[in-house]
Amino acid sequence: MRTNDIFRKLTQSLPLDTAQIQALFAPSDIDLSDKDVANLLKTDYQSGFEAMPEYILIIFLNNLIDQERGKKADAVAEVIERHAKISNNDVLKKLRIAFVLHEQDLRDALKLVTIELTKSDLAALFRKAGHEHYKACDDELVLDFIEGIGKLLQQKKAGV
Repeated sequence: MRTNDIFRKLTQSLPLDTAQIQALFAPSDIDLSDKDVANLLKTDYQSGFEAMPEYILIIFLNNLIDQERGKKADAVAEVIERHAKISNNDVLKKLRIAFVLHEQDLRDALKLVTIELTKSDLAALFRKAGHEHYKACDDELVLDFIEGIGKLLQQKKAGV
């Protein structure tokens, strides 16, 4: 999965404008201009496209968690290495943490994008890699999951 696709889907589904995106990067001393944000949101066939390194997506998701849940009082700042990698499963886990989603919330979000997973299939996505029941999340599922979370959060905000 290309990080730009995940980033673009997150900004569309949540929805986040340029100023909100910049504010999410600010705690990590990453200063993005409006043009930088626009270039990260472009697809790879558009001129000006800039590939987002995986460590930048990790920083974005960590800052999203801090924004949504608040920083832990005793938390030590996590240092993200430039060569850090993130899997689709890790994206799911970080979003689950950020928005305090329980199993039924996850199933509801997926249902909003016409995906139904059994409890065991859903649990397999959140297991550690290497566990005998671990299941790798494919690119399409992570994007659909992000869209479903966006729809679920909009419904909760509207009181539906």
